[in-house]
Amino acid sequence: MADGIMSSEELSTRQINRGIKSEIASSKNDLSIEVREKRDSIAVGLGDGVNVTLKGNLGDFIGALNNGAKIKIEGNTGRYVGNNMTGGEIIVKGSAKDGVGFGTYEGTIVIHGDAGDGIGQLNKGGIIVVDGNIGNLAGLYMLSGNIIVTGNAGIDTGDWMIGGTIYVGGDYKAGTNAEIRQMDAEDKQKLKEIFDAYKIEADIQKFTKIQPKKLRPFYG
Repeated sequence: MADGIMSSEELSTRQINRGIKSEIASSKNDLSIEVREKRDSIAVGLGDGVNVTLKGNLGDFIGALNNGAKIKIEGNTGRYVGNNMTGGEIIVKGSAKDGVGFGTYEGTIVIHGDAGDGIGQLNKGGIIVVDGNIGNLAGLYMLSGNIIVTGNAGIDTGDWMIGGTIYVGGDYKAGTNAEIRQMDAEDKQKLKEIFDAYKIEADIQKFTKIQPKKLRPFYG
């Protein structure tokens, strides 16, 4: 396998992932791959020092279990991009479906488009940014970290959240245990730094800050 076009019509998902890891083992840590057919679970479990660009519209669980790699996706993804990642960066130059950043421990996921339902559920410390609109139940049971949405969110945003912060630039309907808090200078600086880093144009003054009402919502 070489950098460039990898036809998934010819290779299985396992062969694609083995090829990526083989190139990494050969000290080729900057890979650019065109995947011609939609596949799930590509570029999973990659580590520090790796830069992978995936070109094409991909399936579910792209970049799952990422442990430090920088993954850029030039296209759309399916569900659960960055599932349970523990570090690194995933940037999607398109839209994503449900479950972006489910169970993320650390690292950053940026979607330069819309996303579906359930983004950042069970987030444990990651930063998840959607430069567009999202669906329902964002941040369900999240424990820590940040979710940032420049557009509109759906119903039950922050439902049963236990920790962390959600920032929404548009309309939304908050869920159980989610409470609006006052944006302060630290919040605005945080958003500015993230928007500058990922070339996002959004009016910080329009954002709402959402945090948990109670730290122990299930115990009264």
